[in-house]
Amino acid sequence: MPKRANTTRRESQPKKTKRTNDVSPEVAARLAEVAREMRELAYGEQAYPEWGTKFTEIETEGMNIGLELARLFMEQSVSEQAGHVPDEALESGGEVAEKGKETKDATLETHAGEVAWEQPRTRLKDSRRDFFPSGEEFGGQR
Repeated sequence: MPKRANTTRRESQPKKTKRTNDVSPEVAARLAEVAREMRELAYGEQAYPEWGTKFTEIETEGMNIGLELARLFMEQSVSEQAGHVPDEALESGGEVAEKGKETKDATLETHAGEVAWEQPRTRLKDSRRDFFPSGEEFGGQR
């Protein structure tokens, strides 16, 4: 008689899902807390959708919240980065730009939506041109 595979599921243990996003465990833990808070904001005190809500509706709500979080993360990051331009980023063709107090509106369309920030404007005195430091590629090198 052939052996039967044990098909009994352990109902007491939740199924472990593999995280597909590459974030640190600390970030993942904080995002889990934020997700709980967002569910309460989205669904009220009970923090879950009404019975019968289709998964596609839950998915849409989750994606909208996630994309807005991603957009805000990017917008805040580039805005802060633009306010802390290192001196070596102010060099162009052997000329060093003078830090100015002026900025220029910058926007970028991303998968999460439009990201906007104030890009610092500096001036290359000898060349008589404005200079927007960004390094080798947009946003500088890592």
